[in-house]
Amino acid sequence: MGVRGWGMGGVLALLLAALGSADLRVLATLDGASAYEREVLEYVRSNLAGRQEVDNSGSLTVTFGSGKPHTLLIAGLDEPGYVVSAITEDGYLRLHRLAATAPHHNFENFFLGQAVRVSTAAGKKLSGVVAAPSVHLQSERGSSARADHPENFYVDIGARSRREALEAGADLLDAVTLEKLCTELGDAGRLSAPWISGRAGAAILLGLGRRLAAAAPAGTVTLAFVSQQYSGHRGLARVAGRVEADRVVWIRPGGSARPAVAPASDERPQTADALAALAKRRKLDLDRDTAERLLVPAFASEDIWPRPERVASLTVGVEHPGTPVEVVSKAALENLEALLTEFAGIRGAPQRPPADRSPETPSRTTLAALVETYGVSGAEGRVRDAIRALLPEWARRASRVDEKGNLIVALAPKPERLFIAHMDELGFEVTEVQPDGKLWAETRGGGTPEFSEWHAGMLHTEKRSLPAILLGGFGGLRHRVQVDFGARSAAETAALGVKAGDTVSIRKKYRALLNGRVTARSLDDRAGCALLVETLRSLEPGEIRRPAWFVFSVQEEIGLKGAEFLAESVQPAEVYAIDTFVSSDSPLESQRIAGARLGDGFVIRAIDSSGITPRAAVMRVVELARRHGIPVQYGVTSGANDGSKFVNGGAVNVPLGWPLRYSHSPGEVADLADIAALGKIVRALAVE
Repeated sequence: MGVRGWGMGGVLALLLAALGSADLRVLATLDGASAYEREVLEYVRSNLAGRQEVDNSGSLTVTFGSGKPHTLLIAGLDEPGYVVSAITEDGYLRLHRLAATAPHHNFENFFLGQAVRVSTAAGKKLSGVVAAPSVHLQSERGSSARADHPENFYVDIGARSRREALEAGADLLDAVTLEKLCTELGDAGRLSAPWISGRAGAAILLGLGRRLAAAAPAGTVTLAFVSQQYSGHRGLARVAGRVEADRVVWIRPGGSARPAVAPASDERPQTADALAALAKRRKLDLDRDTAERLLVPAFASEDIWPRPERVASLTVGVEHPGTPVEVVSKAALENLEALLTEFAGIRGAPQRPPADRSPETPSRTTLAALVETYGVSGAEGRVRDAIRALLPEWARRASRVDEKGNLIVALAPKPERLFIAHMDELGFEVTEVQPDGKLWAETRGGGTPEFSEWHAGMLHTEKRSLPAILLGGFGGLRHRVQVDFGARSAAETAALGVKAGDTVSIRKKYRALLNGRVTARSLDDRAGCALLVETLRSLEPGEIRRPAWFVFSVQEEIGLKGAEFLAESVQPAEVYAIDTFVSSDSPLESQRIAGARLGDGFVIRAIDSSGITPRAAVMRVVELARRHGIPVQYGVTSGANDGSKFVNGGAVNVPLGWPLRYSHSPGEVADLADIAALGKIVRALAVE
C-alpha cells in the first residue's frame, strides 16, 4: 500500500514510530551510569527545543506553552553501573556499585567476564573486561569466594601498572558501564538492550518534545529527564520539589510485561484515574496497579510528592525486567506516546529526526575478522570459508577439506611436521522448538552458563544468522538456555528455517585495550588460526624445507574430535598444537600453576591435562627461540590440546601458545606481542 492509502493520520503514525524507534536505539546504547548521565543528557538536549534548564542534580526540564493546566511528564536518563573505587598496583580497576539496591538479584553476575566501558573525567572511553575465572583452572582455584561478588571484581583495561592506568586517563570516580547493544527481535517490533526500560521513557518524551516544538500545547507542558533513577531517585526528588504542576506522570523503569498505570495515592488517585479512563476510551490495554509510593533515602520516610493525588506512574511493559536483555515493544511505546499526547493537550506533529550516530566501520585485521566470525563446535563452516579466503593462492590450491570438516593445507603427501589450530568455539545447539517459537539449546563445549545467560546472542542456521537473546535462571538445568529470536510460534520458527541442530552463541566483538592487548570471545583459538594463516601468507612454498601440513581442525572444544579423526590416518614425527596457554595471570587465580605472564612472550605448554611433552623437545624450541631473539616462556597449565591425539601414533607433541586471561569467558584477553612472538617461532619451525 502506498502512502496515499494510509491517510494523513497513518503517515504521522509511521513517522512517529520511525522517530521514536531511532531515538530509543541511540539512547539504549549511550553510557550514562547514575550521576554520570552527561552523554545521554547531551543527546536529549540536542534534539529538543523549548525552555531548557539543568539543575544541580543533572536533571533537565524543558517547558513549552503557558497557563493552566500544567502537566509534568518525567522519565529517567541513567542506567545501573559502577564507579572506580581503587586502582591496584598491577593496573586493575576495582569497583563500587552506584546503587545501594541492585535492579536484579543476579546483577553482579551480569558483568562477570563481560566487556565494559570506562568513562573518564576527560570524556575518553576506555575498553575493559571484568575479570572472570578461567574454566580450565577451576579445579586449581584456591579461593572458594564467589567470583561474581564485588570484592572479586577487577576490570582489566590492559594496563600493566597503576601508573599506566592513570596515564591512560583512568582514575578514581570514573563510571563503568556494561558495553551495550540494541537488538531487534524478529519483525514484531520488539527491541532488547541492557535495562532498556530505563531509557524508553526518555524516548517517549523526545517524541512529545518534537510535537511540542511544532505547536503550543493547551496549557503548560514540562518534560523532565531526571538523573539517578537507579540510585535513590535523587534527580526525581529534586524535580518534584522545584516544579509545581497540576498533574504529574512519571514513566518509570521495570514493571511487568504489560504497560500499567499506578497512582501515588490510593485515597484520591485523580491523575491515574484520568489516564486509565483515557486509555479505555482509546481502547488501549493498560493494566492498573496499586499505589506507587516513592521514598528517597535523602528524604527518610517522607514521600517526595507534595500532592500525591496528582501523580501517576506508568510502566511501558517490559520482558525480563532488571536484566541486560530487557525487551520492550515499539507498538506499546507508540501507544503510550499517543496516550500522553492527548492527555497533555499536545497538538503538534513530530518534526526533525534524531541525529545520525552511525559509527564508522573500522578496518579488519586477520585476527579481528576471524574472531568476529561465528563457528560453534560442529558448525565451523563459516570460519573455514573465511580462513580459506584469507590463504595465499598457492596455499589455497594445496588445501582440502576432509570428511570430518578439517581444513588441511598439505604441502607434501605425508607430513613430518604438522601445525594444527582449531576453528571451533563454545556455544549452544538447538535441541527443541517450543510452541511459542522460543528455543531450548544445550551447551557445546566446556563453559560457564552464567557467562551467556541474560545476554544478547546470535542464532545460526545453515543460511543465515539471526539476532537473539539468551535467557536463563532455569533451576537445575544449568546446561541449557532458552533462546528468543522473535518468532511467535513453532510454525513461524519452521518457516524461518530454524530447527534442532542449529547453533546459538552470544554476541562477540574484537576490542583493543591498552598496550597492544585485545579482548574478545573466541581468541581461543581464532588467534591460532590467524597465526597459521599469516605464517602461510609470509612464506613461499620453497621456503618450507621439511614436509609439513597446516591444519585447521573442527570440534576441539567437544573432545578434540577433528584431530582424533585426522590422527587415524596421519602420523607425523612432530606436531605443534597452536592454542592458548590458559594463564593464571589474574588476581582471581591461584598462582601455583599456569604462571605465564602476558607480554613476556609465547609459551610452550609443556604439561597440561592431556599429556607431557619431553623436556628435551621443550628445550629444543626454547633454544631456537633464544637464537632468534624471540621471547619465550614455558610451564604447566590445565586443559587438553589437539596435538595429544597424535602421540599414540608416534608423534612428539609440542603445544605452543600465548598466555590467555579469563579462558572460555566472553572477555578473553591476550597480548598481541605474545601472539607475534608465537608467529615468529612457528615460522622458524616451518622453515628450519
